[in-house]
Amino acid sequence: MNLRLSNRLDAILKEGWNTLEHHRESILSAWLDKCEELEDKQHAAAHPLRLAIEAFSSQWGHPISDIAEWLATFRREWEKRNGKLSPNQSTVILSMMENAAHEAIQSGDVMDFRVHQAIQYVFLKLHESVTAPDCAEFDLEQFLEQTVSSKQLPITWIAQLARTADGGFIVAKWYGSVADALIDNTVCGETIFALCERILCHMDVSETRLIPLPWGDDLLLVCTEGEDRFVIPFLLHALEQFHVAQKVSIRTKEQQLWKDAVLLFDQWIMRAKTLHQAIEYISTGFVAYLPFERCALFAYSSIHESGFGLYGYQLDNHEIKSIHEHIDHLPFIKQYIQRLQLLGRQMTNVPPIYVRHAEQGLPMKYVQQFQLESIVIAPMYAPSENRLIGAAILDCGPKTAFQLSNGLYTAVMKFGQSAGEILAKCSGGRPELVQPTPHLSPREIEVLKLVAEGASTYEAAKRLHLSEYTVRDYVSAILQKMNAKNRTEAIVKAIRDGII
Repeated sequence: MNLRLSNRLDAILKEGWNTLEHHRESILSAWLDKCEELEDKQHAAAHPLRLAIEAFSSQWGHPISDIAEWLATFRREWEKRNGKLSPNQSTVILSMMENAAHEAIQSGDVMDFRVHQAIQYVFLKLHESVTAPDCAEFDLEQFLEQTVSSKQLPITWIAQLARTADGGFIVAKWYGSVADALIDNTVCGETIFALCERILCHMDVSETRLIPLPWGDDLLLVCTEGEDRFVIPFLLHALEQFHVAQKVSIRTKEQQLWKDAVLLFDQWIMRAKTLHQAIEYISTGFVAYLPFERCALFAYSSIHESGFGLYGYQLDNHEIKSIHEHIDHLPFIKQYIQRLQLLGRQMTNVPPIYVRHAEQGLPMKYVQQFQLESIVIAPMYAPSENRLIGAAILDCGPKTAFQLSNGLYTAVMKFGQSAGEILAKCSGGRPELVQPTPHLSPREIEVLKLVAEGASTYEAAKRLHLSEYTVRDYVSAILQKMNAKNRTEAIVKAIRDGII
């Protein structure tokens, strides 16, 4: 399985659009109210806003199956009505519509951050679509159509061939001026020679040449009336230039995708006000914005040269927190850390580690316990402090192998950098996360909250309908888990780490 970042981001975009459609009536009402308000004030934005509402409304009821086509359709509808707007004016109009949409949905008691973020992502992509300069899509079919339509090339037509189930060849698509007898019939042959013979039976062959031309995964058949020693080198050169431009376009799109993912992840984790929240948001964010299913967060102590579990998302949290390993038991991670130490302050981006088979890098007991196959280790490194804080271990579920695309690899690296910075910020100036957040039971948290409010053992027991001896046992367990000398120290640590 080849993981691609586009899969998760497309899902977020579709979630946002589905939410907008679900609240269509209230959103449309809010937009029209805003439009009437501007019209009453004779504001210049009133008319463009009404046209924008029409463009947007033309998309209602159209589920997103192909993201690129959906955005292209919206752009065409926008340009029909508001094509004369400058990019800045388009930004203002779309911003008004987005703000009104958020308000309308919030009035319906939808407060979930990720829902509103998905809506924000929809408007971000729509904004990019209508304000981006025109650029040609690098599509092979379009390229072939343009090639055969040129009056300066002696090419009559080009056929795109496909393999049949029995290993033969069949014409999948024609480009250019082709005889009706060829278009109306299925043209196939056991070999390229046999296919060409069948085609030539329907043509004037006096000046015609049929030239097979392999290109990537495609096989083209070029019909030319000129000398192939001139046509084929030119066509090969044109295809090569097309291929280079296509690769640049794909790379540009991949860069935009990982930048989108990092933006969404940063928004998600920056809400953290405590270390406990930061750890939880980072763990969930790695799964919410990247195409992974499970995340285990670990802290690293350079003093003790060991790592310990902080949090497990879609994993048994207690099992993750119970892990404490010296890096001598993790040879390839030890080597990786040693390489980082040699770089010193030259580090800005710390690349992740992709492990195709987990047993090649992790102790077998963990591989078996969590049914690991392929994993990615994302170092959480804070460049501002030149400090490796820990790592996130990511996978796609039990016994699931996968590969990484280039864009996803970059996104994982950037996520790790953002995670490192937020952990450094929330660690309260501590040089290391020397102790994981203790795992307190719901009842222990209740007892701790009452103690923090100033309740005595007797008062806490009465309010919880427990005996004083039971409450004392809970308090003792809390002090032991939190490594606190007394109740006051336990309360301070609990508030600092966001437990209470």
